Amino acid sequence: MNRLRPDRIPRRRATALLAALAALNLAFAAVLIVPSYVTLTVPGQIPDFAAFWAAGRLTLEGAPALAYDWQAHRAAEVAGLGRDFAGWLPWHYPPPVQLAVTPLAALPLFGAMALWVGATLALFLWTCWRIVPHPNAVLAGLAAAPTAMTLINGQIGFVIAALLGLALLDLERRPARAGLLLGLLSFKPHLVVAVPVALIAAGHWRALATGAASVLALAALSWAALGAETWAAFVASIPDTTRVFAGTGAAEQDWAAAAGAYGWLRYLGAGFGPAMAAQGAVALVVLALTVWAWRAPATTPETKAALICFAAVAVTPRVLNYDLHILVIGALFQTRHALKHGFVPGEQLVLAGAALAAFVSMLAAPGLNPALAPALFACCWLGQVRGEAGRR
Repeated sequence: MNRLRPDRIPRRRATALLAALAALNLAFAAVLIVPSYVTLTVPGQIPDFAAFWAAGRLTLEGAPALAYDWQAHRAAEVAGLGRDFAGWLPWHYPPPVQLAVTPLAALPLFGAMALWVGATLALFLWTCWRIVPHPNAVLAGLAAAPTAMTLINGQIGFVIAALLGLALLDLERRPARAGLLLGLLSFKPHLVVAVPVALIAAGHWRALATGAASVLALAALSWAALGAETWAAFVASIPDTTRVFAGTGAAEQDWAAAAGAYGWLRYLGAGFGPAMAAQGAVALVVLALTVWAWRAPATTPETKAALICFAAVAVTPRVLNYDLHILVIGALFQTRHALKHGFVPGEQLVLAGAALAAFVSMLAAPGLNPALAPALFACCWLGQVRGEAGRR
């Protein structure tokens, strides 16, 4: 049985480099957070977390269905922020997420955001350690460019990446628990559409069954707690959400934050049809290769986990820069595989290049972000093919 060998990680240079990048990343976040939310010297800047807080606040006030009313939800955001802002920051998440964030709304908005960001970052970093039990894994999580974006915006990226990473760690030995964790990914289902495809391909029926059960249980719990009216309001809001995500509605879409093929093409001026066709072509290729790899007996659990993380980001048309924590989880699984079996030639260079590209992309929107998931997927998949060829 191949064992994980963290001692193979070159300690001094890698640790020093990751520590420097982590410090730079945290400093970048602080430079934006302090003037935006503490000293208020950047007028009009608001965190995405305001949408979470406002949905929870409306729930505490006994009107959870109004979270899906743009006017009422915006009024709650303005009340929490203590100032008005331009545009809209609607609530698109399903009722189970609303139920989960409601306790945070008992605190002032920025206090709740600090608690949310701190707790979810800790969960994400702990997951990084679980995958590769070495300080460098934690530093990699802190150094990753999406970490700064999530610290600034208070988004849900840490949670989604951690849940996926923990589920993939449990999939082989504790499939029921893995399924329960995968069910929680219904919080942001468009980011993980590749996961059930891979599970079906590999015959992980127990994980699929418990995942479906946990989704139904969450739906039932939120139905009982928030009422049928809230679910009705959510369902009624889906067409508007679809138009917002696709950029075909009245709300202005910030394609500069795009991190996928569809958003990148829209940023360049392509229309909905051509951009979606290109995204569909990418998705079909990636899903086909994922199914092949997950069905292949020689594919290790670590390689499967890395591939599905990269595939999850590559196949969805709606992926933004703060969603890319999933790529960090995938890169750590790829590293975990290499610590057991050795790196394929060029693999370390691709991983380092992806990390650098993500960092550079923060300075030039949308930068290189749309190429990251396909490049990492291709590297990992080709490494799997070469590994199989070498074992024949």
